[in-house]
Amino acid sequence: MNPKDITSKNLGRRSAAPTATVVRVAGPEDLLAYIPYRLGFEPAESVVAVSLTGPRQRVGLVARVDLADLRLRQPDDPDGPDGAATARWLTDHVVADGADRAVVVLYTATDPTVPSGAARRAVDLLRARLERRLPGTEAWLVAPTGFRALDCADPTCCPAEGRPLSVLKSSRVAAHMVLEGRTVAGTREERYALRAAPEHARTQARRAAARWTDTYRRLLNGTRFSDGGGPVDRTTPAGRAEQRQGAAFGPRAVEAHALRAERELGDWGAESLDLWRSAMRVAGDVRPGQPLTLSPVDLGKIGAALADIPVRDAVLLSLAPGTEEAALRTARRQTDGDTDTATGAVMARIVDPEQGVPPDEAITRAARHVLEAVVTHVPRNRRAPAYVLLALIAWWRGDGGLAAERVSDTLGVDPGYRLALLLRGAIAGGVPPGWVRREQGSRQGPLGGEPGPEEVAAV
Repeated sequence: MNPKDITSKNLGRRSAAPTATVVRVAGPEDLLAYIPYRLGFEPAESVVAVSLTGPRQRVGLVARVDLADLRLRQPDDPDGPDGAATARWLTDHVVADGADRAVVVLYTATDPTVPSGAARRAVDLLRARLERRLPGTEAWLVAPTGFRALDCADPTCCPAEGRPLSVLKSSRVAAHMVLEGRTVAGTREERYALRAAPEHARTQARRAAARWTDTYRRLLNGTRFSDGGGPVDRTTPAGRAEQRQGAAFGPRAVEAHALRAERELGDWGAESLDLWRSAMRVAGDVRPGQPLTLSPVDLGKIGAALADIPVRDAVLLSLAPGTEEAALRTARRQTDGDTDTATGAVMARIVDPEQGVPPDEAITRAARHVLEAVVTHVPRNRRAPAYVLLALIAWWRGDGGLAAERVSDTLGVDPGYRLALLLRGAIAGGVPPGWVRREQGSRQGPLGGEPGPEEVAAV
């Protein structure tokens, strides 16, 4: 099964997007035009399931799977795709989303009228499963020649080659998305790809990251922190020097040296966080469509600093407004009850269905740009922390497809990265962020009935 491209319905508090608008889906043309913008790319050889909820038929879950994932398991291939399980999995999530109706869209360049063809078998398998729970499930076809209702036999409304795709490109929803600055990549790979920075910029970032890491290790090894130092290795020059220092100056001098190193390590964390905040300010001032220019040296240092868990957690804290002091104390390793409480509150905003809120779009958009810049500048072995923060932001926004891709990127660098493993479990289990689960529970939309950042309703 390939549950990569799943997006939760994007509803939220008006405070998350003061200029929120309502997008009306007046018919199948608008819905078909909306799906690529929701996924971020043009589906190909895929089946997409869409849930419609409530009296206004709001577009909820949008989930895409490859046609191959809906192929029935063959007796001679026990480890191959299990189409029945995939169809059941998709149906369970559509129903769990509170759907009153479902729409299935087949994207293929093959002839779907051939009963024995892979495309037809795939869409029939999923539609049959959905039909048991949601009678009246519609099926549509989008092909290179056009779009039509899959089983419509009336050539006046559904010619064999379909209606022109230009109808979708010129729909009201497509026009709205263009005005909002939304774009659609030609392929899934294009959507998720992060293009490497120029070689000279990557060289600067790599060297800066190495120097910043060397400073970090030197300071850490001089502290009493549990992740620093350890028994002195007297076979090395540094170990023999430390042994001589202890013998010459006594335990008090060694203790003073450790305290000074801890203060300097705290300053290193604070400076790292300041580099992050400076980059965020620059990214926040960039308008949509404008290039973001950040110092490769600063990006290299940020990439190196994110490998330090306190700095990474400070950056995570900074994704929520009002956490400046707690983030700074965390970066300095000055954790206490207050910082623990602040960290718990931020995580509750992300995951808790009672306290969960949509992400602040301005903050998370800037953070995404900075983290992507880090990824495109630093060597691959340094990318895991930036990848996992990108995954967390995407999941918080309800973009399961992008979150799954960045989790995969993280685990490709570090297979044991704990936060990535936790996120992978949530995505594979179809667990949405807290604010989406709250909306699913209430079934009443955003507070006061106001539209969120993007409310899409079929009318």
